[in-house]
Amino acid sequence: MFFSLPLPFIAICFVMIALNGIFGSIEPETIDRQTLVRVIQLRDFRQFSPDLLERITDRAEKEFGRHSPNKPSIEMHPVEKRIHVYFQTNRATRQSYFENNLTQMARVRYFRWMHEHQSATPAQRAALMNEVVEDMRYWQELYFDYLRYLGQPVPTLPELMQDFQRMIEEFKVGASPEEVELIDSFAQTMSRALFFAEVQNTFFRFFR
Repeated sequence: MFFSLPLPFIAICFVMIALNGIFGSIEPETIDRQTLVRVIQLRDFRQFSPDLLERITDRAEKEFGRHSPNKPSIEMHPVEKRIHVYFQTNRATRQSYFENNLTQMARVRYFRWMHEHQSATPAQRAALMNEVVEDMRYWQELYFDYLRYLGQPVPTLPELMQDFQRMIEEFKVGASPEEVELIDSFAQTMSRALFFAEVQNTFFRFFR
């Protein structure tokens, strides 16, 4: 009976089963690494509940973040690579789900840092900003590796600062007036920390 089924029908069934883990209900703590990648690429996190977004951000941080034992490797099928190149070269007019989802997860991380910084002691704030700077460096270098893999130019420091400011403005969407004030204040603190870290790195590279 099984072998009498038309092959296209069987193929569709297998595709539906394969995609169920991506487009069905998600358990961030238990999905495998490859499915997590596809979820980040293909789902729209703006449709997720705050709890699910928090959980998938935590899982992505654990799987791919600075303290992950298995750092992400950038490998794509040629067709997929061309799609990424298309969205990178048309960023001014449209963003992929992938880019939007990264922004959503970055917002979760930013708000955590912001509230933690607000309630911390001066010593704790200094330690937190060191962690923030190291995390930002890590993700920036990963982003540069991604662009190099696609054959795209690496942004200059002024361009990075523009991207950072654009991201901060996106974080304000839907925020209360009190949160907007905190977002701007913490952005200034982050900008100063990142600037001094960059100056320090340049100094050490020059005299090394």
